[in-house]
Amino acid sequence: MKVSRRPVVSPTSWRIVLSPKVLFVLLVLLVGACGGNSNGAPTITTGPGAESAEAAVEELRSLLIAGDFASASALAVPKQAALASLAEGATFSQVARALEGSDAQVAANFWSGFAQGVGDTFPPGAAVEATGTRTESGVEFFLVGVTSGSGVERLVVTQDIDGHRVDLFASFASGFAGRLISPIEILLTSLTEDALLILSEMKATVPSLLVASSDESLTPEAVQEILQLIELITRVG
Repeated sequence: MKVSRRPVVSPTSWRIVLSPKVLFVLLVLLVGACGGNSNGAPTITTGPGAESAEAAVEELRSLLIAGDFASASALAVPKQAALASLAEGATFSQVARALEGSDAQVAANFWSGFAQGVGDTFPPGAAVEATGTRTESGVEFFLVGVTSGSGVERLVVTQDIDGHRVDLFASFASGFAGRLISPIEILLTSLTEDALLILSEMKATVPSLLVASSDESLTPEAVQEILQLIELITRVG
């Protein structure tokens, strides 16, 4: 089954690019996300997701526009922000510590970086509408179309995990899959506990990546990067 969108959107508009300042904050929070908060910053606690896929996208749009990234952290599938941070230069140790604890602070900073281009993803007046579901490897995904006034439709995907949460890998993999390939290749050559933990958690993203790779609006190059990442991850026994 293919996930199709009527108008074709350039995948470059979906790339998640964090500034050096945001990346520095992300790495600091990765270290403190699962232990005590030595710098005195408030701890972010992830609550339940939204009541529906549409509601998750609507809530996310409102929170990002308001700059409430702490609340937005609840609207990301758990652990995916920590895994995606490998694409931004986080060390294996930092990612492993976030995976072992809570990655709510990491998710908040993912959305902080994402919000720099929020107008491209959620243009003013865009219509949000559920467009169906898809099951991949036993995981159910909920598809939501975000359509601008000009008719350009973007796809955002959620999972129902104690409420609907946005699946970062299914929705935005074309923006960071290529930058995850090198870290995963290095992890595959390591036998450390951190490497094994990260690779184990990465296997859970394969169904999401399969959904992302079926997006017919992506360029062949973007699809190939996603498929290459899937091939690497599935080497894990």
